[in-house]
Amino acid sequence: MINKYFYKVVVLGTILLSACSAEKTEQKSIEGKSVEDKVIVEGSSTALSLFELTAKEEEAYINFQKDLNTIHLSELEPISIAKLYVKAGFDKKYDVEYALYTDREEYIQWSKEVDEEIPESHRGSDEQIIKQFKNIDKGTFVQTSDYEGYIEYDLDEGTNGFQMIKNEDGVWQVSFMPIQ
Repeated sequence: MINKYFYKVVVLGTILLSACSAEKTEQKSIEGKSVEDKVIVEGSSTALSLFELTAKEEEAYINFQKDLNTIHLSELEPISIAKLYVKAGFDKKYDVEYALYTDREEYIQWSKEVDEEIPESHRGSDEQIIKQFKNIDKGTFVQTSDYEGYIEYDLDEGTNGFQMIKNEDGVWQVSFMPIQ
């Protein structure tokens, strides 16, 4: 009788260890993926993923990270700039994210030093970023003045707006607190 219970405990323990091991392996493989590949499973059936960058956007993103010079952004449309901003936040490259904000004096709301003090916990999880910016790549840019505009895009809860400001050099940049 003891052998019967011992056998059940061993079998159940093995199953439990196998499940934990498989979950850990899956987590490791997900952590190594890029923003284009990273998928977050919500509940049991819905997968959320971030958009992919085009080759032109990827090249601009790589070059911009090197020196944060907006010259690398000059050939990009506002939606592409917004995608780079979202990707930088998703990649936790907050210096790049801050450098994508407008440099027009009258629109700057906080300094880089203040931005660096923002705790990680206040920046949003991967899941929050994906949910908030889902479909921004499918949005429409609406220019409201010579140097202002917004990207209108759909979310499950309705339509969102993402403000953009053109700098003095004619390059579109992200407005501080861009979500409308």
